[in-house]
Amino acid sequence: MGTSSGSNIHQQSSSKMLPPRQQPWPGGLQTSLSVVSSNARLSPEEPRSNSDQIRESPTESASSRETWPTADAIMAKKMMENGKGENDCPEQSVIRHIPSADKISLREIARERERVDIISEKMHRLPDEFLEELKNGLRGILEGNGSSQQREEFLMLQKLIQSRTDLTAKTLIRARRIQLEILVAINSGIQAFLHPSISLSQTSLIEIFVYKRCRNIACQNQLPSDDCTCEICTNRNGFCNLCMCVICNKFDFEVNTCRWIGCDLCSHWTHTDCAIRDGLICMGPSVNSGTGPSEMVFRCRACNRTSELLGWVKDVFHHCAPTWDREALLRELDFVSRIFRRSDDPRGRKLFWKCEMFVAACEMFQT
Repeated sequence: MGTSSGSNIHQQSSSKMLPPRQQPWPGGLQTSLSVVSSNARLSPEEPRSNSDQIRESPTESASSRETWPTADAIMAKKMMENGKGENDCPEQSVIRHIPSADKISLREIARERERVDIISEKMHRLPDEFLEELKNGLRGILEGNGSSQQREEFLMLQKLIQSRTDLTAKTLIRARRIQLEILVAINSGIQAFLHPSISLSQTSLIEIFVYKRCRNIACQNQLPSDDCTCEICTNRNGFCNLCMCVICNKFDFEVNTCRWIGCDLCSHWTHTDCAIRDGLICMGPSVNSGTGPSEMVFRCRACNRTSELLGWVKDVFHHCAPTWDREALLRELDFVSRIFRRSDDPRGRKLFWKCEMFVAACEMFQT
């Protein structure tokens, strides 16, 4: 059983801090990710307050709602970069005839019998237009707009890649960049690696593929983050405690929000919805006194320690609410309402009813 990551994290100052707002990836880039997670647990430790400090929300990262540029949009951008006006007659892009024997498919790139260096040599002989078309086809599948047959094709490609034993840091050095982009995109299910505006180094792509670097493009931290030796960070391939949920393994762009709960002790993050679903938000002994009436608490799955939630919610609203618009405020009130819905202590019940009344009043005013 691994050691709690709390033993590797320096104790932070207990003074309240305003979470720094993180900047989005250039162009509003977002990605999609879905990974099956394990349910690692550590030995129970002493409770700790979660309201001692407001931590920075997880790094901005993935969203399955992003719409990616179409091939026409990419072509239009290239035309503008070449100085073509909107009234000019663009030249038609022509892909020269390629013999069937020389073409390459996504399946060939994925299957084990095709060595990395052999595929690299084949791709070297193919025109850039053909390779871009190959990437666009895969990106279309990852967008989720295709048929069930395309989805099954992708799952088959992913299974082929993940069953290979020859794809190591040593062999992948011989791969072409576009070959690496395709391999990483299939392995992770993240279409951002195929996006024309993203250009990661070959070293970074290899490290992401072999789970030595965070696959969240907006994070890209070396793994394990902070050299954490807890059971979750050591046993989950590619898990990053700086930006991923310890329950679902997903990451997203939400910052300065009650959507994420951070453990003050071990610095791991959990989606509020995941914590509610898995019963990690519940009534428990008072964290501050250890005795007396129960209150709503959060139990971190990474270190198994508990944190109080009432003070944490107040701190989040105090520091972050001035930056929220009406829609964001209602969304945050909904999170707070769900957190304290089953609260039995008077303060928690009072906060729950205040949230419910405010949301109802806003809805009535809107109508």
